[in-house]
This record gives sequence, structure tokens and C-alpha cells, in this order.
Amino acid sequence: MHSMRDTDPVTAAYDRIAGSWRDDRLAGAASFRERRLLDRLTASLPAAARILDVGCGSGEPIAVYIAERGFRVVGLDGSARMLEFARRAVPRAEFILGDMRNAEPGGRFDAIVAWDSVFHIPRSDHAAVFKRFRAWLRPLGRLLVSLGGSGGNFTSQMHGETFFYSGHEPPEALRILKRAGFSVEHWEVDDASSRGHIAVIAARAA
Repeated sequence: MHSMRDTDPVTAAYDRIAGSWRDDRLAGAASFRERRLLDRLTASLPAAARILDVGCGSGEPIAVYIAERGFRVVGLDGSARMLEFARRAVPRAEFILGDMRNAEPGGRFDAIVAWDSVFHIPRSDHAAVFKRFRAWLRPLGRLLVSLGGSGGNFTSQMHGETFFYSGHEPPEALRILKRAGFSVEHWEVDDASSRGHIAVIAARAA
């Protein structure tokens, strides 16, 4: 992720480890597990659909994969250092420095990807963020989001930095999405080893 306010310690930590984080992502880019979910998300989208990548990080592998399939990518992230990498990785894309809680990415999107970003903000903010996502989507626009399924807050270490995580139990997360105006098409625990990490594909309700 990487969509925090400039003063947020998570954003500052991502700035400090941006190079190492990018190296980790590149190491698994050839077989990244999100690929099948991205394919499912984009299968019904029109050619050259506009997709917002919330918490785009270094742009690799997700934004690169989307752009290579002919979609127009807009990336949003709170880490300026991550965006330096992203602009080099996907030069045709537009990248915006900002926080998903108050940024205005401009226009409407056919789809939003928010992979490993929402769980870095307090779960008390999730409902409002989901409503923002709905507002950014065109009618029947689609969302792929990963969420923490632990039902609480915790911290963990990555490359010597401390990161904050927050999530609801899956049933409550799905209820919040539905109340925000989404129809859930699919959800799964996609990484049981990571405190119940879940992936959700949903559509903006008409």
C-alpha cells in the first residue's frame, strides 16, 4: 500500500523501504497470485477501460499487468518514493500522490484495484473509503479489494520498519461493502497464513 497521509508513519516507512519493497515484488512478479483475480475483474471490461490502482506502490506487478492489457491506468499512492518507481515502470500511466481518504483522482473509472492498501488505514475509516470507491466508479463498475480478516488492529515488521494493519472479520467487511453500495460477486481467503487475508470482487450496485 501506500496511500496514507503524508504525515502518517506507514507512508514514511514505505518511503524508506521503497527499493527493498520493489525488489520483493519483482522477485515474485512472474507468478504473482493476484493475476487470476485481475483477470476475473477485467474479463468483462471494455477495451481501453480506465482503471484506478489505489495504493499502487511501485507499479509492479499490478499496474504493469493492467497496462500491458491495453487498459488505461491511474495510480494513487501516498509514497512519493514508490511513485518514482511506478512512473518508470508504467510511463503511459498517470500517477497521483495522495491518500485514498481525501484524494480526488478525477473522473470516473470502469474498475478499481485496491490491493493490500485499505488494511493500512484504521478499520473505522473503511466504510467511508468504500463509499468513495463507489463514487469514483461508473455505474456497474467493478472493484477488486484485499482486506485483513483478523477483526482487529496489529503491527508487523517489514525490512526493519513497523507497519500498522486494521481489518474486520470477513462477514462484517462484506456487510460494510454492501452498505456502501456494492454487490459482492466473489470473496475468498486467499492467504490463510496472513491473518485471514481476504480478496473480494464486487460491482457498484446500480
